[in-house]
Amino acid sequence: MIQSLIGSLLSAPALIALAALVSKLWPGMLTSLGTWMYAHVDPGKLPYDSAMNRHWMQTNKLADDIDELKNLQLEGSKNTIKNTLIALMGRDGNQSAQIRYELSKLEALHATCWVMQEAENYLSEHHRP
Repeated sequence: MIQSLIGSLLSAPALIALAALVSKLWPGMLTSLGTWMYAHVDPGKLPYDSAMNRHWMQTNKLADDIDELKNLQLEGSKNTIKNTLIALMGRDGNQSAQIRYELSKLEALHATCWVMQEAENYLSEHHRP
């Protein structure tokens, strides 16, 4: 019993001294350790009402909101380019260069729609050999 008491009293200060020594040699150790521990947390095992569980729920909700905003921004960009194409095709004269440019932007966004087909038809009709 005395040996276990002495061992436990000596092991805690020795562990703290070792941690202090390592943190002096490697200044980012505490940050790295905290990041590693945070990365290995299983949110499913946390108590429902804990601060960490609320944090995980907020983080997941923010990630979902960001994904939704990115999708809305992408759709807005596609719609703007489509409207620009429609306006260009409605103008008088040959707008092939501008239509080709706008069409390339839509293709870069991996869009597929009837406006792209109409723009390609416009380009084939106004193609000068």
